[in-house]
Amino acid sequence: MLRKPPKTVQSLLNDSPLTRLQKKQDAQEQLQVLWAETVPADLHANSRCLAVQGQTLIVIARSGAWATRIRLMQPHIMAKFSELPNLNVRSLEVKVRPNLSS
Repeated sequence: MLRKPPKTVQSLLNDSPLTRLQKKQDAQEQLQVLWAETVPADLHANSRCLAVQGQTLIVIARSGAWATRIRLMQPHIMAKFSELPNLNVRSLEVKVRPNLSS
């Protein structure tokens, strides 16, 4: 019977569900920071960068008016987000959520 060598504590920690969750949280925080740097303060207060799904940046806005402002800024937003090679963002999707938390 073949025995696998014991795993190190570090390898167990790197493969844990909590580590994967932490990495997702770090990526989400990076998106929010980049979003805050990319859009004006009033737009940032009324929108959130939700996620990147595939090559699409998903953004939520408090109203249709804020969503329109985001769409008008799409070239600038796409240029800024394309600076991060690990994101590979090619398109923008804006969703309206009136109950967006502050």
